[in-house]
Amino acid sequence: MKLSLGVIETYGLTAAIQAADAACKSASVTLLGYKKIGAGLVNVFLGGEISAVKSAVDSGVAAVGQPTFIRGRLVIARPGEQVVALLNGLAGNALTPSDDDAAIVPSAAAAAAPADKRDDAPSPTAEAKQPARTENRAGGKKDQK
Repeated sequence: MKLSLGVIETYGLTAAIQAADAACKSASVTLLGYKKIGAGLVNVFLGGEISAVKSAVDSGVAAVGQPTFIRGRLVIARPGEQVVALLNGLAGNALTPSDDDAAIVPSAAAAAAPADKRDDAPSPTAEAKQPARTENRAGGKKDQK
């Protein structure tokens, strides 16, 4: 089954990050990559089923909030291989996810790290004590009488 391609074009990297975050959280899509086109334009590419991509693109555009930061949006139901090859030829990150991204497995060292933590150590918030407040304020309208 061929997946759909969604594109959000923004002015600036922060707007692109905000749109990509909202798009990925709102629907079951894969962030395929981004391209810095030039002159501040950044394209974010999403992949997935057509309904999920449409919903994700709409959510990403709405999340930016300021229409001046959105240059355009596009959803292609089944992009041709030539289109994907052309987009991969542009400057920036490739649109095809690598095998390393598909199989992210936590390492054994990361799983063993919480077991090494000492339980008898006090928490950092318990050590920080606030000094007692004293009310030695002078001046003010009530004190002037």
